[in-house]
Amino acid sequence: DRTDPRTLHLVDHTLTRMALSGINDQLGGGFCRYSTDNEWMIPHFEKMLYDNGPLLGLYSDLWQTTGKPLFRETARSTAEWVMREMQSPEGGYYSTLDADSEGEEGRFYVWSSDEIRRLLDDAEYLHMARYYGLDRKPNFEGSWHLHNRATVAELNQAFGTTGEQAGALLNSAREKLFRARASRVHPDRDDKILTSWNALMIKGMAKAGRLLNSGEFINSAEQSLLFIRRNMWVEGRLLATHRDGKSCLPAYLDDYACLINALVSLY
Repeated sequence: DRTDPRTLHLVDHTLTRMALSGINDQLGGGFCRYSTDNEWMIPHFEKMLYDNGPLLGLYSDLWQTTGKPLFRETARSTAEWVMREMQSPEGGYYSTLDADSEGEEGRFYVWSSDEIRRLLDDAEYLHMARYYGLDRKPNFEGSWHLHNRATVAELNQAFGTTGEQAGALLNSAREKLFRARASRVHPDRDDKILTSWNALMIKGMAKAGRLLNSGEFINSAEQSLLFIRRNMWVEGRLLATHRDGKSCLPAYLDDYACLINALVSLY
């Protein structure tokens, strides 16, 4: 009940901490599957389609309800990650990004302090280090995984910047790290296309497109639906999974239920 201030406070607080924590990819968007600690600092680094779809819709709803820019930015970064890394050229959404790359869990996502210092100028590094705890002990096997440790107000007090200046420095720092990270070996991807999980993302994209006024997000949802219509609706029957050009397995109840829900949202 969004009219109950207690309920809204709980959801606002929870989704704020999730957005700022290590469970959310602070550079490239998208939420990891779960956390290994009670601060949501160090995740199991696998990213799944089925939870990012509902989270995308939830953050879009919270942006409409509260007007807090963090919720809009989190929804946008999640949707952009999905379109960039999880949508096939034919339109369907892939299932999963692995936790490992080069044989190590989280290697794609973590940093050494020296690495970050080399990429950033002094002002960017000072703000990044305080905001994400790079001035503390490493939090993941001798390296740093980005997890919020300070508010922008605390940065302003420490370094004499305004909120706008601090935000701009953090954004430019994140962009430099994101570009540098793109040259790393990426985690493998499970390229199965599942009807139910695609439906969850179609609904999330449709809601984000409507509430954030993004035709790009709505088009992404439409492309996924078109893929299902062309490849997974065969002789009047819905199928459950597609890979390597082949669809198979009669759809289950959740495939039908999630797809009907997505169709209503997109309509």
